[in-house]
Amino acid sequence: MDYVKALIIKFVMCLAVLWIVMGVFYGVRFGHIFTLSLIITPVAFILGDLYILRRFENWGATIADFFLVLAAVWFYSVNFTNIVFPFLTAAAISAVLISVGEIFFHRYVDSHILHVDDDTIDRERQMNIDNRNLQTEFGEEIEPSPEDEDQV
Repeated sequence: MDYVKALIIKFVMCLAVLWIVMGVFYGVRFGHIFTLSLIITPVAFILGDLYILRRFENWGATIADFFLVLAAVWFYSVNFTNIVFPFLTAAAISAVLISVGEIFFHRYVDSHILHVDDDTIDRERQMNIDNRNLQTEFGEEIEPSPEDEDQV
């Protein structure tokens, strides 16, 4: 359920930023903005938030999200919109604003999704240790023979 909530938050953030930048300032239709948000959200969530955030922390995931959004918005704008506007400028502004939002979103993902999984794994390991029947092997001590004592 936490993953669905995070995806919804990310989608709303992308949709709002793209609507403000591309819809209000450049006149792109809402259908294009909605489609672009549907494309960016799962790709950025899987790559940036679940894969890169675990390995490179917040800064690495934010940089990756910046370039992902920049490339996705530029490519989609050039190929699928019929409006002539500065595509790279719109993509850069959108990428910067979404990256600023991603800084805070990564904190949410880190505390509510990634560390929750780590805590669950730690709890499961602890339960496995506590619930195991640990046995100890007892053996007899072997007295060294007088010949072995001379060699030492």
